[in-house]
Amino acid sequence: MKTKIIASLLVLCMTAWFSSCDLDSKVYSSFSETNFPKTEEDARSMLTGLYAYFKCNSGAVNDNSNGTWVWPLFTTGYGGWIGLSEMTTDEVFNIEHQEIHFNWGSAFDTYSTYAVSRNITRATYILDVFSKLTDMDKDVKNELMAETKCLRAWMMFCFYDMYGPIPVVTDPAKIDHIGYEPRPSKEEYFNQMVKDLTEALPYLYDKTNNTENWGRVNKGVAAMLLMKLYMNDHQYDKALPYAESLTQMGYTLSDDYSKVFSEEHNNENIWSVPSGQQMGNEWFFYMIPPSCAEICGIKVTPYWGVTMMPWDFYDTYAKEDKRLGGIADRYIGTDGTLYSREGNQGERLPYGAIIVKYLLPKEQTQTGNIPLVVCRYADVILSLAEIENELNGPTDKALGYLKQITDRSGVSHTIPADIQTSKDKFKEFLLAERGRELYFEGWRRQDMIRFGKYIEYGLSKGYPAKNYMTLFPIPPKVIIESGGIVKNNPGYE
Repeated sequence: MKTKIIASLLVLCMTAWFSSCDLDSKVYSSFSETNFPKTEEDARSMLTGLYAYFKCNSGAVNDNSNGTWVWPLFTTGYGGWIGLSEMTTDEVFNIEHQEIHFNWGSAFDTYSTYAVSRNITRATYILDVFSKLTDMDKDVKNELMAETKCLRAWMMFCFYDMYGPIPVVTDPAKIDHIGYEPRPSKEEYFNQMVKDLTEALPYLYDKTNNTENWGRVNKGVAAMLLMKLYMNDHQYDKALPYAESLTQMGYTLSDDYSKVFSEEHNNENIWSVPSGQQMGNEWFFYMIPPSCAEICGIKVTPYWGVTMMPWDFYDTYAKEDKRLGGIADRYIGTDGTLYSREGNQGERLPYGAIIVKYLLPKEQTQTGNIPLVVCRYADVILSLAEIENELNGPTDKALGYLKQITDRSGVSHTIPADIQTSKDKFKEFLLAERGRELYFEGWRRQDMIRFGKYIEYGLSKGYPAKNYMTLFPIPPKVIIESGGIVKNNPGYE
């Protein structure tokens, strides 16, 4: 088992990740635990392999040990954590996959997403290897182990969000056990994520914008994951210290919403999948219609474009909302025709508005050499508003946090006059505002679940939503191969 893990990791290490640093090639006649890793460079190469699953291009990793290609966590296609977290909500509509509109059952096959979870075991193996490196500088060793723990916890977070607790190997003594284990309890799984993140936090990089470590996990990522873990579990008192700590890390709101996505190292961005010639970000592939040549004021290459923003969600934006600059209700076709919501709608506009968001030059977008923003400071500010409202009600402090976001977008006048009359009134507007601010950044599904609106939304659209659908079913392959050891989520038995 360990030999297979080493082989897999070495293949992954060859995957380019950071555009700013290329790993020097080395030739080894053979690899074993006695000769790899030996140096700090070896160890960093081993760790870098884990980042292959934090990319955003569909089918980016061919995992032959699983007999399948897999969706990286942050792909914007039909799969991965972002894909499944967005396309099952009110702010995104995929015109080709109707099963994601609460039409899934126990046969719903998300194995190409679920298969990435085996890298939690790989992270455990790496931690075990690093713990035995006796000749490495102590500070470097602590940093490497912290980064690995944070990545392991982040993977666990994504799968917990989609499936609840799944079988994972976090004990190095069990790495050699080839076979399925029963699912851990929610408490065991949750506590392991918290343990990894709290142990990692002191040793992680500080703010990494405009540094050579951009793209690696940092203190902001760990604090944000802890904040979200506790918020999603409705432990707002425990979420508060992590939210407040993020306000002391040097991040600020950008004056211009569009620059958050056009300036990769913008001070609002806590963590992004970095740009680079090898990144192959397929955002535009999934967003831009086949006949499109110009949209939102930028030239583009025509693509597949099957991911839309439903018109009823689009219509929740005020007409003067500055964020609409990255969402299109019209575009110019390759033949010069103007396609628009109110006129000739073409192939895609009947389904909804077109999500652009990244207003970047054509020569950059057509190569996929663009970043993908995942964690940013605006989310922290909105989370502070939510935490304050949950703990103390719709206070002036809660409203002040909210207005930082609406002021920037020029829509504070849309805040209801009676928003401070009850917690529920505040929550209603806040959830809508989170959607408008953070659209297609991966958080919508868990937001709707936390606010108790996910199933309600499905029913309001006439979808066959059931209460148990706040979790996806465990893929059939896992249930069958485990021989019943791994139980499915309630409702999918």
